[in-house]
Amino acid sequence: MESLSFVPGPQGPQGPGHLQGRIQRPIHRPHWPSSATPQRQPLTALTALPLIGAALVGRARHGRRSISRGLRRGRRVAVHRAAQDWTRRDQLLDIEKEMQTLWEEEKAYEMDAPEDAPEKYFVTFPFPYMNGKLHLGHAFSITKAEFAARFARLNGKRVLFPFGFHCTGMPIAAAALKLKECIAKRGDATEAEAEATEVEADQADQAAEAAEAAPGVFKGKKSKSVAKTGGLDQYDIMLALGIPEEEIPKFTDPTYWLEYFPPLAIQDMKRFGTAVDWRRTFITTDLNPYFDSFVQWHFQKLKAKYLANGKRQTIFSMTTQQPCADHDRAEGEGVNPQEYTLIKLRVKEIPAEWKEQLGDGEVYLVAATLRPETMYGQTNCFVLPEGEYGFFRTKKGEIFVCSQRSALNMYYQDLMEGDEKNGPSGPNGPTSLMSKTGQDLVGLPLDAPLCQYETIHVLPMFTISMSKGTGVVTSVPAEAPDDYVCLRDWKTRSNWREQYKVKEEWCAPDVVDILTFEDDNEDAGSSDSASAPAICEQMKIGSHREKDKLAAAKKDVYQKGFYSGIMNVGPYKGEKVADVKTKIRDELIEKGEAVAYFEPESKVVARSGDECVVALCEQWYLKYSDEAWTKRVREHVESDFEMFSDASKNALAHAVGWLGDWACSRTFGLGTKLPWDEQWLIESLSDSTIYMAYYTIAHLVESLKAEDLTEEVFDYVFCISETLPKSPGVPKDLLVKMRKEFEYWYPVDLRCSGKDLIQNHLTMSLFNHAAVWEDSKLWPRAFYCNGHVMVNSEKMSKSKGNFLTLEEAISTYSADATRIACADSGDGLQDANFSTESCGKTILRLTTLQAWAEDAKARLPTMRTGDYTFLDEIFNNEINICLENAHTAYRKMLFTDALRCVWYDLENLRSQYSILTNGDVHAEVVERLLESQTITLSPIAPHFCENLWRNVLKKDTLVVKQRWPESKEIDAFLARQYALIQGSLRSFRLQLEKFKSPKKKSKEVPPKPTHAIIFVAKNYKPWQMEVLKVLQGIELNEDNEPMEKNFMGQLREAESIKAFPKQTMKQAMPFASFVMSKEVKARGAEALELELPFDEAAMLRDLSDVIKSQLGVQELQIVSSTEEEMESADT
Repeated sequence: MESLSFVPGPQGPQGPGHLQGRIQRPIHRPHWPSSATPQRQPLTALTALPLIGAALVGRARHGRRSISRGLRRGRRVAVHRAAQDWTRRDQLLDIEKEMQTLWEEEKAYEMDAPEDAPEKYFVTFPFPYMNGKLHLGHAFSITKAEFAARFARLNGKRVLFPFGFHCTGMPIAAAALKLKECIAKRGDATEAEAEATEVEADQADQAAEAAEAAPGVFKGKKSKSVAKTGGLDQYDIMLALGIPEEEIPKFTDPTYWLEYFPPLAIQDMKRFGTAVDWRRTFITTDLNPYFDSFVQWHFQKLKAKYLANGKRQTIFSMTTQQPCADHDRAEGEGVNPQEYTLIKLRVKEIPAEWKEQLGDGEVYLVAATLRPETMYGQTNCFVLPEGEYGFFRTKKGEIFVCSQRSALNMYYQDLMEGDEKNGPSGPNGPTSLMSKTGQDLVGLPLDAPLCQYETIHVLPMFTISMSKGTGVVTSVPAEAPDDYVCLRDWKTRSNWREQYKVKEEWCAPDVVDILTFEDDNEDAGSSDSASAPAICEQMKIGSHREKDKLAAAKKDVYQKGFYSGIMNVGPYKGEKVADVKTKIRDELIEKGEAVAYFEPESKVVARSGDECVVALCEQWYLKYSDEAWTKRVREHVESDFEMFSDASKNALAHAVGWLGDWACSRTFGLGTKLPWDEQWLIESLSDSTIYMAYYTIAHLVESLKAEDLTEEVFDYVFCISETLPKSPGVPKDLLVKMRKEFEYWYPVDLRCSGKDLIQNHLTMSLFNHAAVWEDSKLWPRAFYCNGHVMVNSEKMSKSKGNFLTLEEAISTYSADATRIACADSGDGLQDANFSTESCGKTILRLTTLQAWAEDAKARLPTMRTGDYTFLDEIFNNEINICLENAHTAYRKMLFTDALRCVWYDLENLRSQYSILTNGDVHAEVVERLLESQTITLSPIAPHFCENLWRNVLKKDTLVVKQRWPESKEIDAFLARQYALIQGSLRSFRLQLEKFKSPKKKSKEVPPKPTHAIIFVAKNYKPWQMEVLKVLQGIELNEDNEPMEKNFMGQLREAESIKAFPKQTMKQAMPFASFVMSKEVKARGAEALELELPFDEAAMLRDLSDVIKSQLGVQELQIVSSTEEEMESADT
């Protein structure tokens, strides 16, 4: 502990004297501001360029010509803004182009299986879909694989990072079809229309310029599909993608998309600096006959055990007339069919005026329920008064009364009569005999199955959603809080009954108690404690419009009903609800009193634009519900499989058990045909689960004929068979070489992906690997998942003007500035934030670092050499710490932390080294710092670092082929001394500021001090020593964190601490928290030692010149002192 006193100059008005203040020794390492950007103006031009946003000035209503004009104008705006000063950015772009050429010439990233067997690292990324250009969202996720691949290279591993492009599925075909229809509708505009369009465009331009005064302000809510397109039609979307107008008609052919976008993606990826072996790239679909053969082989393997054919309930697109899997959806990924029981409530008396339209057949109001076992408690039925209800004839001749939306689902489940399902234009839907409002249905007498009452009636309910279920709700007030409160309202509110023409006797039925509850302990409460009436009264729910309270009550009642409920009525009285629920449902269906009904769990919108239904489809499906198959995959996930976060691993484990059977065939779109049933195409997620194996041979197969890639060839190459195939079209040496490639590179060591693929692609990949290869050693070893990326704290969207393609990001900010901003955006499952402001600052920092590196390299011969001083040793040790921390962060895929270590922390060290040595730096330390930063920053900013390595440091090798810098064992004593120096200097400066600026206004400002005295305590205070002794007993994990999360509670309960006076206790708890969170976290258990392992006073004396320079004093005295002497000095 130090105490510092200042002595004013003798010429001051107060004369000589001391103003002393005790400063407790800080035991943390403060953050020092970087010196990399001193006194430089920010490059204010570096803001996100709203290229697409400006383009959308011309809305679809303006027609083709004005849209094009708006796009052109948007790019002029971008160029105008960028013209302010892009010299530094252009310098980086020139460097990047030069380094990319160098890597290509050196074939730096082309990797073949070697003759020997160095440790390998195989990293992959889900191939992006080729219905447009790569954008910043792709780039952000790609950097995770890119950084990991380059870090592995630095650790001496032989790294393969291949990259392909996905074209399978519906989106491209659907977009081509929409474009064709759009062109047909537009036709040729007349000259008058064109002139009017130009006027509208000019007005829109003026409005856009006015809007620029308030950037980032947007109104209105859009669905995912609308947000993606900004509400434009397909023609305008193509314009917004930068497609020349004369090219657009070519995109009506789906195959043209496959020719156009993959080369652009490769170009963008190369400009981005990815360490990809481009020899192995490929596209999917049968346009690539080699990959087509691979997928067919894959499905032959699946057919042997895990494929089945039959009718299943499936999410379905009415436009394309086929199942709509996750990749085919604009909204609703991960949504599955939800099964309901459709309760048939027979109308006992049909109004005479309806009979002519309805004809023969019983009429039923049909109510969708998830709790068929509660039908014993029905008291009435609810409808939405203003809702529209259709009367639809079923295939059995009955008439169902329900919403149009639910009838459409029933129609596709073969329950309803209707017009034929007629291809891509969609069906006309089920046959509606007539339509009535809910108010028209009020009062109808009903016969309800299992009901204790002979007749119940239809009543209004104002909170019914017509977009969920059938719009008809059967009322069970005993077990449904909404039903209970609504029925209670009708019973008690005579004015409501009068307004809606509800007779009092229709509301007369009392609540029927249908369940009792397990009373396992005294806390379980009475038998009706979980019933809806009891909970509604407890929560004081006064009206059926109190949605939030009712939702909470519903969740509580439903959970208790299923898990604890016991039937109190009917033939199953005394049995648990969980045991009889399915039995009751099946009996209702068998008797014809109910029907199984499905609809999507929530809204699903296909990429073709239509809202999906659930349809009963004939299809091929993968049996992911197979228990033995699932067990093998679960065991793999629960073993040493790496997910880098508990949240990711938990999500994957859940998906393994949840996935269920998966429809893998369709009839519309692009892809590979099922080899045994060519009317079907293989669905886009199903053909892309083990293609990582194809990467290992992709650069070799094109010397063959695709038909020569037989099942026997693939079995041998992929180590399923040991028998060398007798294939005249495939040379033996090539077969051996392909097998060698697979044996060396497989399995996948790391697969990086967005978090949205956990629930489908990543889980399916594990299943399909397990299906093809029995040996789990060939299954993927690790998945890393990241969140989505926002731009400037807003979701990236064309409609918001913050949408950036990868090409635009590189051209605007440079590849390395974009990569650094991605690294700085965040890690893990949380959504990240890409800051365009950060890009601008990064351009400055990079070019400033280059200038310093050039200067430092030139001055190395003039710098000090020979033996290291104390400060040289300290800073050399701090470099070791930075390297160790950076290595740990890279290994854990915490790239934001890694960037901080190799970018900010090393620059801070450089600055502090220069300050504390007063510029008298050692050449070896500076050179080591510069080389270490160049190598360790290279995974994130490879072009910049390669340029430093080659053109500044004058190395004749490639930085991308270097090894991680050698780091000597960290000296804990030196680290503690550095922390003490930094903390002491900071405290001294603060004390100086207090001395120069006294708080009391009346006190005169003292003159600038010329002398200072530092009092150094010989040990901690007694109470601090007691706290440290207790903390020494806390067990730490490998990250120097307490194993016991409630360690502060343990501290409070320690006898020695409980004896502290109240005032001391107030100091002890913050002290303990600080020591554990800062000191112990940084240095481990040695931070809890009661004495310093070095002479603090002697160290400060050695640094007296530095301290005098920092404080601006002429003389400095350092005195070792006891606590009592320091207290005396303070007085």
